[in-house]
Amino acid sequence: MVKFLKTTFSDSVILVPAHDILTMEIGSNTEVKIYINKVGHRATGASQVLGYKFSATKASDTAKTKEQLAHLVNELEKALSTDWKKPMYELSFKYPVTGFNLIEDEWSNP
Repeated sequence: MVKFLKTTFSDSVILVPAHDILTMEIGSNTEVKIYINKVGHRATGASQVLGYKFSATKASDTAKTKEQLAHLVNELEKALSTDWKKPMYELSFKYPVTGFNLIEDEWSNP
């Protein structure tokens, strides 16, 4: 069954395909990155989407950012262990998200 982590930021619903997560890692302090196994494209065709980056200003040092990452890993485990009839799992964060960006790789044809 396909599962999605669902969260909201700035009135936008964000769906992270839990079944396609390759890894999660710490970016800079305050940032947690989730990389996925599928590559999506922006509407302009100028970049590929490789994952998601969540920032939390209250996770302002390495220890707090590690706590945020550990919490997200636990949330993923909970999401994947829910009943197959529940494809959406409401994602919570230990520290509130204050920023969201797609992780993209820019490219252009020569």
